[in-house]
Amino acid sequence: MKKYLFVLLILLFISCQSKNEEKKELIPKNPITKVVIEEKNDSLIYKIKDNTIVIGGDTLKIEAPFIYSFDGTLDNNKKIQIHISNRLTEEYGGYWKSGRLYIDGEDQIFGFGLVKNGKEDFYTGKASSYDENNNGKTICKLKLYNLFTDEMFVECIYNKKVYKIYPSKKFPSYKCFDKIDYTLFDTREAYKKGQGRDYTPSRNYTFLGEILSNDKSFEALSSNLKYLSSDSLSIKNHDKWKHNFDSKKAVKDEDNYASESLFISSPIFIDSNIYVVYHYWYNYMGGAHGLYRTSYDNYEVSTGRKIEIEQILNTKNENFIDFYENKIRSEYGDGLSDKIEMANTFYVLPTGITFSYAPYELVGFAGGEPEIFFSYEELKPYILKNTILDNYN
Repeated sequence: MKKYLFVLLILLFISCQSKNEEKKELIPKNPITKVVIEEKNDSLIYKIKDNTIVIGGDTLKIEAPFIYSFDGTLDNNKKIQIHISNRLTEEYGGYWKSGRLYIDGEDQIFGFGLVKNGKEDFYTGKASSYDENNNGKTICKLKLYNLFTDEMFVECIYNKKVYKIYPSKKFPSYKCFDKIDYTLFDTREAYKKGQGRDYTPSRNYTFLGEILSNDKSFEALSSNLKYLSSDSLSIKNHDKWKHNFDSKKAVKDEDNYASESLFISSPIFIDSNIYVVYHYWYNYMGGAHGLYRTSYDNYEVSTGRKIEIEQILNTKNENFIDFYENKIRSEYGDGLSDKIEMANTFYVLPTGITFSYAPYELVGFAGGEPEIFFSYEELKPYILKNTILDNYN
């Protein structure tokens, strides 16, 4: 009997070790993506380090993509959650560490960026809110320490007090993938010296997170949803993705233009009821600026099913339609269209629902992406019964 118990303990120990190793793999110790590319020579694209590439004179440092989720407690038992990702930015930018955070009782999710200054061993940032005149107010200051290690944490300064927020042991973890397809067109032979552009870039970028459950309550998300993006084209063969850098001779006029596309997804809010995913698209095909679009998907944690607005609100009710339109006009003035369509995307919080418009849908491009928050108190007459919102009001 003792012999069998001893064997059982050995097997249990091995199982626990393998699970621990699997979790540790989510923190890349050596954040370098392998790229097969020639060393420095006369090429327009060449490698100067294992993770640094020169492209037509510009330097790109390739980093490991990641998503980390943190949670903790602030003043008066207020809970805070922070989600940080690392991915490329638009306009041919490099890797950028940024995130979203939510504090109990707030009616919005706050965004922030993180930068490392000089020889500092941490990244700094701040989350801010803005009023209708674009005046900013700092909500909290952040420092990210010990990135890529088991001792990683975020220092949060909130209401003049300092808190340490650690990686969540309950929220899902993520295995991340990204793919860069970069082509540099050499137009030097097509144009006389001093005319046109010497090099025109074409870059496509995709970022994807696979959801890994750390807690039984989130197993439905990791099994039914599985990936942050449900676009089959975006996630096709993601486990075989490789970065591709190439240069080509361009001899025609139509070759002399820059283009770029970018697609990313990341979590921005999680609780025991709702899981909110943020999607961002950017596309540039020439002209003064690129076009961008943000959308949100809301999922029921217990089932992993996507939540549609018609499942939680009576959006066809005439009173709701009038109420919704009046609320939009009260915040954005009377210079809007005669008929205001409901926004195509939204996200759910414990305090209410935020509707989001794309550029040009409600206001001009300079107005960005308007977001309008509706509290549950305002929405009460239009909330359908026996829905996920029963947990919030």
